[in-house]
Amino acid sequence: MDLSTILEKYGLSKDTAKEYIDTITYLNQTKTAEEIGVSRDTVNRYKNAFAQMKPEERSLIIASLAQEKLLEQATE
Repeated sequence: MDLSTILEKYGLSKDTAKEYIDTITYLNQTKTAEEIGVSRDTVNRYKNAFAQMKPEERSLIIASLAQEKLLEQATE
């Protein structure tokens, strides 16, 4: 299973998932929504989707998107 397949399975956007993963680690849901420019309902939907994932799906998404985010930050 690949990243795109998992995201599609749970109806998640790659860009929003990447921002969600990065931001939710240090902010609450309301602040995360404000920081990444989405509604609190969207953040709650992502939280629920991540909770429903199999551990290996969640790990793959988090590892892949965190690595991508780090590479983006390194090249800024």
